[in-house]
Amino acid sequence: MNAPTLDLTKRHWTATRGELMAIGSWIRLDDRWRPCMAIIRTGDDGSERAIPCVVTIDKAWIWSEEIGDSREAARSMVGFLEALRLNPQNFRNHHRVFSLIADHLGDLLKMPPYQADRSTPILDVTIQERETGRIREVEISEDV
Repeated sequence: MNAPTLDLTKRHWTATRGELMAIGSWIRLDDRWRPCMAIIRTGDDGSERAIPCVVTIDKAWIWSEEIGDSREAARSMVGFLEALRLNPQNFRNHHRVFSLIADHLGDLLKMPPYQADRSTPILDVTIQERETGRIREVEISEDV
């Protein structure tokens, strides 16, 4: 099992609300790219200080106002607030983060499957034919 991979330069949508930014991206879990929503502080984009708070499409239902699991959301919320450097003792911070997530669940659910950037080579291969000695160089540009 590989560690999760999240590349916030690959975005389907971005929404900013005050000091918080929600990003529709993809996270690699168990060798599969899955849609997710990552929340960071506005201005931390690309910074080493940014600790993304991730809502995967598989767990999006937890944050739903209609069918969600408020206990599970509350457990996740404490970690989210600490990562976002927001005071977990201030209930308004809970509401701000929850509202941002809830407001963009539809955007998360509408995201298409991950498409590898076909224009960026990910591998260079050199092939030498045994019979002729001819050498061919090939660039592989699909995520396999």
